[in-house]
Amino acid sequence: MKKIVPDPPLSTTAHQGTSLFSINPGVPMQEALKHASLLLKGAELTADDIRSHLSGYEAEQLWCVIHGIEMARSLMDSLSSET
Repeated sequence: MKKIVPDPPLSTTAHQGTSLFSINPGVPMQEALKHASLLLKGAELTADDIRSHLSGYEAEQLWCVIHGIEMARSLMDSLSSET
């Protein structure tokens, strides 16, 4: 019988006590907003590339995701220009 659920990843001590991703205090808000906007732009472009390979309902679902990303990015850009 094939196993449906994969084994959990092996435990590692390589990064104990550290984080692979962290939010650092003291980062200027302008820089944080700019970086968030760039991350959202990358997500938008990637999703748009994937959408071109889909059709029907799947393409419509991904379009909704892209639209949400665009709105979030617009909010980031608006906040960035106000500070």
